[in-house]
Amino acid sequence: MKITKLFAITLQSKIRIAFLIVALLYNFVLGFYLKDFLVLSQTLTVFYLLSILACLFLIVEIKTKAMIIAVYISLMLIACMNIVYAIYCRRVFPFLALLSLAIVFLYLIAFANKIGKDNLLTKIYTLVVSAIIVALIFNAYVIVYKQENVSLANGQATLWHTKTVELADEICTDCDTDEEKVKSIYEWMIYNFEYDNDSEPFIQYFNIRKTIKTKKGICYDFAHLFAALCRSQSIPCFVIDGTKIDVANYHHTWNRVYFNGSWWNIDVTFDIVQTKTKGELYGFRTIDGAFVDNEGFFITKVY
Repeated sequence: MKITKLFAITLQSKIRIAFLIVALLYNFVLGFYLKDFLVLSQTLTVFYLLSILACLFLIVEIKTKAMIIAVYISLMLIACMNIVYAIYCRRVFPFLALLSLAIVFLYLIAFANKIGKDNLLTKIYTLVVSAIIVALIFNAYVIVYKQENVSLANGQATLWHTKTVELADEICTDCDTDEEKVKSIYEWMIYNFEYDNDSEPFIQYFNIRKTIKTKKGICYDFAHLFAALCRSQSIPCFVIDGTKIDVANYHHTWNRVYFNGSWWNIDVTFDIVQTKTKGELYGFRTIDGAFVDNEGFFITKVY
């Protein structure tokens, strides 16, 4: 059967085409909102492509139970990967992408009830899209859970965009070494930001646009912003979550950054507060490695 005939058949379903248009428009708006991030983040790009691929099942009219089951499995795999990514990396974007899947699910549940035979091209198309989805899910698994050097990663808990790079370049204009860049970023933050005492987030996640715009945040925000600025300059930097040894419900987030051949402990949040109160700064303290125990804290997670 000719490809032109295949697409002629798809036009017979006005409802399906309407759902397709809505889903694609939604992804277009989402992509426009994220365009500065997608340029730099492989992780976010993969999950965005999964959101778009889900919509492509609406191009053809699938009738056989076997093909419909294949579509359902593909959509469920995308949904599961998005949810796990959202929880593991504390990202909101996967939940936004789930809306795209919801549009496709709604059509399949409410309107795809015409059981019959699929032509060969429809079967091939459905299986190819499903195979691409599976390949991208595997790719997402690798870059999220198996990435060797998370200290330079963009797209997990620490996410930045093109404007972040421009900002970091501006901050580090007169710097020649990594040490000078790190200390310039550190000084820029402790003198330009303040701790948000009114913030009581139910779920902590890093929103770089909000943090830079408001110049306020909590330890989670400041640690990831510091990491984003350093990583955008190709300087390895980890974000560390920890719990105080003698106070179980006291949680804190800080950084470990690499320059001059050593790893350094740095607590930007503490020094932001100390700068405002004219107290003694924590500064930079050399440590034996990126994952050594921290004095007074259990390390619970490393980003």
